[in-house]
Amino acid sequence: MTVKRLIYYPQDEALLRQKSLRVSNLKNKRLKRLVQDLKDTLESQPGAAIAAPQIGVFKRVAVAKFGQNDDDDEQPMLTLINPEILEAGEPATGFDGCLSIPDIYTWDTPRPSWIRYRALGEDGRQIVGRVEGMDARVLHHEIDHLDGILFLDRLRNPDELYTPIADEDGKTKMVRLSALPRMS
Repeated sequence: MTVKRLIYYPQDEALLRQKSLRVSNLKNKRLKRLVQDLKDTLESQPGAAIAAPQIGVFKRVAVAKFGQNDDDDEQPMLTLINPEILEAGEPATGFDGCLSIPDIYTWDTPRPSWIRYRALGEDGRQIVGRVEGMDARVLHHEIDHLDGILFLDRLRNPDELYTPIADEDGKTKMVRLSALPRMS
């Protein structure tokens, strides 16, 4: 198992903003190793998906665990090579967070309510699928990473960022970042 170091915002912002290159050689040991590194790293994290730029590799590869909708069972990890959106539903605002931006969340990011997509699987076969709800949000978020876009770029209102804080009873509550005292 090889868990890779995550690239973090803001210190690694320039890296996170790079656009990823299409994968052209599917019969490549480096691609196979990248896919396994993504799977291992995602397995070690609390997230639903990860894109190659988040571990410092600028190839259009992501791994996702669909089944994030409330009534769904989480599905096995799905490798998406050169994913592209074929069609998308109307945008809806909702939850967003990122492994590369830890402890910062929002419920204000507009993303498509559903997505029909095409990608290659790790076996090189074409995958055409449709996801909706939270799974559509996850897929859109990861494709954004491949294009150098962060969820912060999609916020309608930057005051709608939250972080978990323990209250006096030791219970975690979400507090608006703009409400926290500024550090000087």
